[in-house]
Amino acid sequence: MRTQLIIPMQHLMKLLAPYVAEAEQVLEVGCGPGLVSLRLAALHKQAEFTAVDANDRFLEVARENAVFANLVNYGGRFTCDWSHSTRLPFEDDSFDVVFSFCAVPRWSRPAMTIAECARVCRPGGTVIVYDLARDADEGMISFVLQYSAGEADQFMRSLRSGYTVPEMRELLAGLGLDDWSVAREGINLVVSSRPLGVDYAVGDPGIYEDIFTER
Repeated sequence: MRTQLIIPMQHLMKLLAPYVAEAEQVLEVGCGPGLVSLRLAALHKQAEFTAVDANDRFLEVARENAVFANLVNYGGRFTCDWSHSTRLPFEDDSFDVVFSFCAVPRWSRPAMTIAECARVCRPGGTVIVYDLARDADEGMISFVLQYSAGEADQFMRSLRSGYTVPEMRELLAGLGLDDWSVAREGINLVVSSRPLGVDYAVGDPGIYEDIFTER
């Protein structure tokens, strides 16, 4: 996983924790290597985690990671399968929590995917889409790039493929999801079906210091 995504992943897990703790069924859309779901499954063994992706290579890696996790008896319940994000193969209201992590640039039709996430989430459930914000603070971007040796181009491509806060609000309004929240946190865009608390200030480089500072 790219270094600059480690702290955002940890923050997403913290945001999800209170909802996953009460969930029975959790879905990750665009799971990539499956690391977020696998880590959450190890912490919340009462929940069944389903992860989908349309990239065969990512799914291969996710399945390998699941095998390794089982070898160390992590105890979580995790399955992954192929699915296009615009046509999720699940009934309405199937999941208590639906989330994605840095997958929006890979979605061919983000509006359709978010609509699908809302469709398969149960009433009263939680949807969180966590990604890079194209309108992130320039100083924050420069700070992260200092520690992105060999990965800066890939990071910037992903950033430029993201949404700004106003663009995402407009997209949600077009779906009739005006009551969803959109926040920019550091370099990240957080879309949620419910209000979420944050534990660091927007644009605060301190959220990355733990991973970038030598101890």
